Parts: sequence; C-alpha cells; structure tokens
Amino acid sequence: MTSRSSSQSTATSTPDLTGMKIAHRAMLDDTRRFAEILGRIGAGEPCDDRRRRAIGDYLTQLCASVHHHHTIEDEIVWPILTASAGAAVDVRELQDDHTELEALLAVLGTHVGGFARARSGDTRAAGNLAETLRQTHELLAEHIADEEKVVFPIVDRYVSVTDWDRVEKAARTGGKMSFEAPRMFRHADERELAKMRKEAGPIIRAVLGLLIRSYDKREAIIVGQAR
Repeated sequence: MTSRSSSQSTATSTPDLTGMKIAHRAMLDDTRRFAEILGRIGAGEPCDDRRRRAIGDYLTQLCASVHHHHTIEDEIVWPILTASAGAAVDVRELQDDHTELEALLAVLGTHVGGFARARSGDTRAAGNLAETLRQTHELLAEHIADEEKVVFPIVDRYVSVTDWDRVEKAARTGGKMSFEAPRMFRHADERELAKMRKEAGPIIRAVLGLLIRSYDKREAIIVGQAR
C-alpha cells in the first residue's frame, strides 16, 4: 500500500492521536501511583473501609478501561493499520504484549478483590496488590513505548482521518464515560485541555464539571485526605 496522497492529506489533515496519548498517560500514571499508595498501605498506612472501597472501585474500573483499550486496538486499530500500511507495519509483538497484559490484568483483578474483602489492618492483601500493580506498570510502560514508536508514525503516514474516527468512536462508545471523561481531563496537558474544552459544547462542559467534581472527591478519599 502507498501513503495517502498529498492532496488527501492537505484536504483532511492527519489523524488526531490526542485521545490515545492521554489514555496511555493515564494508564501509566494510575498504575504507578496506585502501586505507591498500596505500598504505603501495605507498610501500615491507615486505610479505613471507605478508602478501601474507593480504591477497589477505581482499580476495578481501571482494569476494565485497560481491557477496553486493548480490545479496540486488537479489533479495530490493528486491522486498520494492516489494511492501510500493509507490509510497512508488523503488530505481532504488540499483540503478544496484549496477551501477556490481559493475563496480568486477571491477576490484578483477583488481588483487587482480595484487597476489597480484607479486614482493616490486614497489610498482606495491600502488599500483594501493590506488587501486581508494579508489574502491570512496568509491562505497560514497555508496551506503550514500543506502540508509540511503531504505531504512531504509521498512523500519521498511512491512516485516513475517517478510519481513525472509527477508533475514536469505538473508544467513546464502549468506555464508561463517568470514569473516562474526568480521568482524561485530569491527565491532559494545558494544550490538550484547551482543545477539549473548545470542542465540547456548553451542556457537555456542564456535565463534565459535575463528573470532575465527583472524581476529585473520590481522589481525596483514595489518597487519604478525606477521613
């Protein structure tokens, strides 16, 4: 396959990878910071039932979010890349990473459940969860670095805006927006925030404001500032 013609690129511009970049950033930040939080709890930091529930709920949704992200890539992104770029792209190693990550996510989900059911003062469940989160973060960091190095230039060169819009639509349709939307805003930089606010209408901005306030309240509980 050849790259898009210059006239097509001029008329439609290149795909906007902002959403995927923020999603990657959020996954890495969440797995890193929760590994730290659970490590402190495992070392004896107080964690009452309210905080335990908030952490368990967030991590359950995080596992679902990462799984959804990988499903979109496996079922939509990789086929689009293959159809658009042909021999210029090879995603087999990235697919293998997904298999390994999904197995680790299953273990992570089990440890989230163990932590949620643990009694106050039981530090072993927190320690197990912290270690699995560290492993998940390390594997995700390696996978995401490879993916952005391999996939992003291919998308920019070969994939049409119309095809990439299918990826964005699938991501929005299958994700839990009450979790994903405020999380995206909290992990976006200033330029990305300005872009998202400009694209959102007044009603969407109002709804997002409510979701972000709810998100921030839970965050205060998670980090141990709301007791």
